[in-house]
Amino acid sequence: MGITSWAGLWFGLTIPVIVLMYLFKRKYIDTIVPSHLLWNRVLRNIEANRPWQKLQNRLLLWLQLLVAALLVFALMLPFVWVHGKAQGHTIIIADTSASMSAIWDGALKNQEDSVTRLTEMKKQLIKYTDSLDQGSEVTLLKLGSEPQVLLSREHDEKVLKKVIEALSIDYGKAAYREALSLAAALSRDDSKARVVLYTDGEWSESSADIVFDAPVEMVSLNSSNVAVVNVAIEQFGVKYDSNSTEGAGVAVIRNYGTSQVKVTLDLYGDGKLTASKQLVVESGKRMTMSFAGLPVADIYKLKLSPDDEYAPDNEAFAFREQGGAPNVLLISSGNLFLEKALQLSGARVTLMGPDSSSSSDDEGEAGNTSTRKLPSLSPDIVIVDGEAPAFIKQTPWAELLRDTPLWTLGGQGEVVQPTRGEMKVENHPVTRYLSLTEPPAGELQDEEVPAWAKPILTMDGLPVMYAGTEAGVPRLRFLFTLEEGDLPLRPEFPILVNNAVQWLQSGKMTGLGRVTAGSIIDIPVSASAVEASWIPIDGYAIAVGAKSIPARQSDQYIASEQESPGIPGLWRFVSKSEDGTDLPEFSVEVTADSRESVIQSAEPLQLSRSDGTVVVDGDDIGDNPSGNESMQLKSRLSLVYLLAWLALLVILVEWGVYQRGRSI
Repeated sequence: MGITSWAGLWFGLTIPVIVLMYLFKRKYIDTIVPSHLLWNRVLRNIEANRPWQKLQNRLLLWLQLLVAALLVFALMLPFVWVHGKAQGHTIIIADTSASMSAIWDGALKNQEDSVTRLTEMKKQLIKYTDSLDQGSEVTLLKLGSEPQVLLSREHDEKVLKKVIEALSIDYGKAAYREALSLAAALSRDDSKARVVLYTDGEWSESSADIVFDAPVEMVSLNSSNVAVVNVAIEQFGVKYDSNSTEGAGVAVIRNYGTSQVKVTLDLYGDGKLTASKQLVVESGKRMTMSFAGLPVADIYKLKLSPDDEYAPDNEAFAFREQGGAPNVLLISSGNLFLEKALQLSGARVTLMGPDSSSSSDDEGEAGNTSTRKLPSLSPDIVIVDGEAPAFIKQTPWAELLRDTPLWTLGGQGEVVQPTRGEMKVENHPVTRYLSLTEPPAGELQDEEVPAWAKPILTMDGLPVMYAGTEAGVPRLRFLFTLEEGDLPLRPEFPILVNNAVQWLQSGKMTGLGRVTAGSIIDIPVSASAVEASWIPIDGYAIAVGAKSIPARQSDQYIASEQESPGIPGLWRFVSKSEDGTDLPEFSVEVTADSRESVIQSAEPLQLSRSDGTVVVDGDDIGDNPSGNESMQLKSRLSLVYLLAWLALLVILVEWGVYQRGRSI
């Protein structure tokens, strides 16, 4: 049995008041007095009685004291714990933080048989729902990156079970204190409320100062007696020197488990295994591992094996630092206007002569086209100005051009001279913001537009520029040489070059680094983007079958502030323009909150009640805290109504006694 409000004891002061009133009440007995001379004797007998003797044979007094005692007890709101279906208003807090994705019960079994803590919580919640009495109200709170009231005072058991089945992990920073504060506020001044918390107890924030007025029960989904195995990649990065062909990687590994573990680290560059190391990590210790001589890659992936009980921290990614500026290889005998325009667009230009060693890249060899080496850094864009040199048709140059965006200007072959000079500009990203009403040159290369391309600028019906995608790689062709016209002298020439560079970069990935799941990041979204989404590429997101997520829009445009995906892994932000052209892509590594890697803490979680009771993770406050199974079947039965009926019954008896004159 328990007491809800001790303040009702103040009403107990009425009991001594009743007794005191009876002490001062005179008691008269019907006495036949034959002579008035005997009055003095009667009065002396009355005065000789002691005060407590007045309370003897006072049935009415005892009945009134009993009524007062019953009312005082009722005002204290007493209750008893009963075994059976739960009643009243139950506030359930469901912990969906990242640590709930760990394997339940600490037993690392076959992945097909393993059950996560979240799965076990759903199972127990469904069982608890069946134990609720008909008419009971349930408020379901989801403890994630922010507290969410999924259901409020819900009566329908089917609706409750459906919402429980749909619970999912929130890998962001969990709002532990906010969820408890919300539950405490919802249960305050509600005499029928009770709070039930389902959690693994792995909280990174203290909650001891949050006090509950209502009864609090805690169901633990983590056993402190079971050893856990979890090794995490805390940090991973690759340093890449632009003047070198090799990179260096560093990783910090930490063992959050309870025993020594031997693990293997596999490092991949653009999907190819480049290094592998084994190490033994002591429990609770960190180790730093270095990787030297890494080949150049856009994305590095570090994977830890074998799998342990908490998978989101077993992989990490790093991106090659590019600074956002594309590397442009300009093969030209010399074009100052084009080179300056490329630099204005932000490109890092490497000039290479078609038949000489006039290249800023010292690896080229003069006069020997058959042995011309590739640039040390793989270019993002190749521009061939004028006649194409012979060496680019040979391996490995041909392979490089096959996989690299290519922009060619002029060249050899027959030429044609338009007559009227009537220009027509097609809607294309390269010709955006340009008028181009004047012919760029007097003569054009007499070529047919390939099937994979389409003209973007024509003169007298003849193609002047065409663009398209060949085997997924952008191609841009100017059918004239810049030296034969005044186009480089026009104000719109830098804009044309900038548009060309941006379009040739479309589809080129840029790494945005590492962010926590659900955080807000800024993305340089193109103004022409009309469609965008997040696509899972690699890592934990692929393992759990994550789906693409539409990007956030502001009004009718793609917002530059985007919320990162909620599942850890490698994600890519892709966008398209109105005509379906792929715009620059951005990759980002999404991680779970690093504090959730601690899947078994040393100290149990504690919650406080207003009466000073402390509820510890795994216990409940009932009369028989022998385990969760018994707790789920107990509920609080109020004794107020019973006491009120008893007081009314005693008052009726008192009335009967008074009518019979027994009080005299």
